[in-house]
Amino acid sequence: MSGEINVLLVEDQANDAELCEYELKKAGFRFKSKRVYTRAAFQQALRDFSPDLILSDFSMPTDMDGSAALSMARERVPDVPFVFVSGTIGEERAVEAMKAGATDYVIKDKLERLGPVVRRALQEARDRRDVVHAQGALRSSEARFRSFMEHLPGQASIRDHEGRYTFVNEMWEKTFGLTAAEVLGKRSHDLPAESGEDLDSAYRRVLEDNQPVSGVLKKGPAGRETWWLSHHFPITTSATSAVMVGTIAIDVTEQKVQEQKIARLSRIHAVLSGINSAIVRIRDTETLLDEACRIAVEDGGFGIAWIGTVDPKTGYVTPVASSGLEPGEHVTHSALIINGKPQASGLIVRMLKSGKPQICNDLIGHLEHTSSRREEAVRRGYRSLIALPLIIGGCVAGTFCLYAKETNSFNKDELKLLMQLAADVSFALEYIDKDRKLQYLAWNDPVTGIANHALLHERLDYAVHGAERDDARVAVVMWDINRFRTVNDTFGREAGDELLRQMASRAASMWPSIRHVARISADCFGGFVEGVKQASDVAHMLEQSEAALQAPFALDGAELRIGVTTGIAFYPADGTDAETLLANAEAALKQAKNHGERYAFYEPAMNARVAEKLTLESKLRRALEKEQFVLHYQSKTDLASGEVCGLEALIRWQDPDGHLVSPSEFIPLLEETGLILEVGRWAIRRALRDWTDRFRRGLPSPRIAVNVSAIQLRRADFVDVVAKALAEAGVEQHGLDLELTESLLMENIGTSIDKLRALQEMGVNVAIDDFGTGYSSLSYLTKLPVKSLKIDRSFIMTMVDEPESMTIVSTIISLAHALRLSVIAEGVETAEQAKLLRLIGCDQAQGYLFSKPVSWEQYFETTNELAG
Repeated sequence: MSGEINVLLVEDQANDAELCEYELKKAGFRFKSKRVYTRAAFQQALRDFSPDLILSDFSMPTDMDGSAALSMARERVPDVPFVFVSGTIGEERAVEAMKAGATDYVIKDKLERLGPVVRRALQEARDRRDVVHAQGALRSSEARFRSFMEHLPGQASIRDHEGRYTFVNEMWEKTFGLTAAEVLGKRSHDLPAESGEDLDSAYRRVLEDNQPVSGVLKKGPAGRETWWLSHHFPITTSATSAVMVGTIAIDVTEQKVQEQKIARLSRIHAVLSGINSAIVRIRDTETLLDEACRIAVEDGGFGIAWIGTVDPKTGYVTPVASSGLEPGEHVTHSALIINGKPQASGLIVRMLKSGKPQICNDLIGHLEHTSSRREEAVRRGYRSLIALPLIIGGCVAGTFCLYAKETNSFNKDELKLLMQLAADVSFALEYIDKDRKLQYLAWNDPVTGIANHALLHERLDYAVHGAERDDARVAVVMWDINRFRTVNDTFGREAGDELLRQMASRAASMWPSIRHVARISADCFGGFVEGVKQASDVAHMLEQSEAALQAPFALDGAELRIGVTTGIAFYPADGTDAETLLANAEAALKQAKNHGERYAFYEPAMNARVAEKLTLESKLRRALEKEQFVLHYQSKTDLASGEVCGLEALIRWQDPDGHLVSPSEFIPLLEETGLILEVGRWAIRRALRDWTDRFRRGLPSPRIAVNVSAIQLRRADFVDVVAKALAEAGVEQHGLDLELTESLLMENIGTSIDKLRALQEMGVNVAIDDFGTGYSSLSYLTKLPVKSLKIDRSFIMTMVDEPESMTIVSTIISLAHALRLSVIAEGVETAEQAKLLRLIGCDQAQGYLFSKPVSWEQYFETTNELAG
């Protein structure tokens, strides 16, 4: 055996223990051993000795026998092999021991079996660990694949070589109204006609040619069409043939609608051009009006066009020109004006009365207020009508009426062009939109309608008294909505209120009693459950609740997936009154958020950790006052030339004992206390001072990138802070860049864009850090004034061994280059990683392969550039 192992001997007889050691040595094992025979000593050895193997006698004249030792070992170190070595165990007891978790047993008078038994047990333990590791790696790989596919900007699916679906993402499910469970394993012709992708032709071409196929697909009935830009590509296990076909389809309906809209507007431009040309060459009024109607029908695509003149004496409208009618047909219409005021009703009458364009974009919907002429228009397939007044000398002298076969044909943009037409032939229009107003009801909590904090406190107090009387337990649960502030900032206060209402509705549906749920504060909810038997009951309920929260929340036309963080406290263990229980549930909630857990149970030790946090906060304030923070610098290398092209400034805390404290130990507390604002300002000034010092001495220095926290960017004066630091540097040029995470930039995209543009104007380049781990809208990414993307180190670490990570890295690089952004790979530690990154076009790399973070002086010493 190659490595040394720790062997824990549970044996009251020293001679027997020595015989076991002798057999292990004879079998070639190298080991350290420890003998115990009492319960206390065994428990301490499990904790401190870290055994790789436990050999235990079965019967011992102490406070612990072999069965008890086995039970404790399986609870504390379930993966450590446990072998009984006994002369009294017997066949029946041995079988029971194996069922209880023992690995094997050896009779003391047959100790020659000990070596092979131990070797087999250790090998089996290693095999189990390898299987667990492989399963974890597989789950991680699958999770990354699904996360990537779910964040694609469209629907995605995969079909095998027989046409059966093997994967569809959530966008696909929502688009076609089918769940993955209903689709996987089926072919497209097995699905409902309105749900199938109708892409078999492209699918077969990909399989036959082993080449990607792209195109635009139109689906849906007239008036409700959707357009999809689809890309179909082969998924191969070899270089010669496709075994699966992947499809990514992006909804381009809006673009297509815009194209159709542009086509309609182009036709109206053609009408304008044609009528203006007619005005120039035609001098006869009747001929000009006939030509105008003809141009509207033939060039503008309208179904019928007619022009009528108003008799100022009688008020009658007489049609004088038309186009689009059958030979021999004529338009007839009249409207009587008495004492200068139009009488009766109808579209033409309203136009005459108001002197403004009148539109009916749904002739069918208004048949109850129609005339025989409108009924005839509907019968012929016309759905929209506009009546434009001809204004001469400030009075309505006529009307120009246009019929179209499309519903809602006359929108605001088309009316703008028709206004230009009206200027040429004396038309005007007015188009009024009305906004709908929403009303909200209130009950206890004015937003959600459920109980508020005070009512929950009262009901919980009553429940605690009942539990005290019945000797029962009560679970108090408190949860808040993750990233609720981002929702408010992005979608507005009204959308945030809607999210709260939907959250309350779902909580009511999954809670045992709606009376026991309340909204505690802005984004925090609470509730309690009576008659709880054990903590696992609550954990199970929370798991079921998470399933109810998996469905997206619909907000302002968008669908969002919302997570929650939960804290739990129990009566009577964690408090005997409502106030204490609510406070301790809140403490558990904060603990869960700090540790990135979905939920946490209250522990008394949390109060001790609060005290530790206060002590650390005091030390950090002193560190800021005494300038104990330092910057270390790590180089960025151009992969094409191998030259250093930049530095990243990384903050460290040098405590009074001279030790460097890792940022992970103090950065979160700096952000929680707000000290990050002062430390962040210091970091920017320090980096500028280091760079400026070399600049003034005429020495070259790469640009320095400083990381910016969420709290810094959210501040309204962030840009002013950077501008002040640049001014204090006192040089005409500078080498300052900033790095911000993608999730941070997406929190309030409009404000972020304004701030980044201001920084750009000051010569500060911005990089998106940790790209690929958050969520980014591609449409917004194109608008962000940034210069580069930094690929998160988690993808770089696994790209050599995991094809999924390699695909993600390659995709990010292609996306960045398409947006004219440079790409920096973080965490490059091997030459193989650097080679692959260079081959797939990555611009820069940063990591321990090139340089570890060092002080400013050490960096230039190692590069033989330090001066002075």
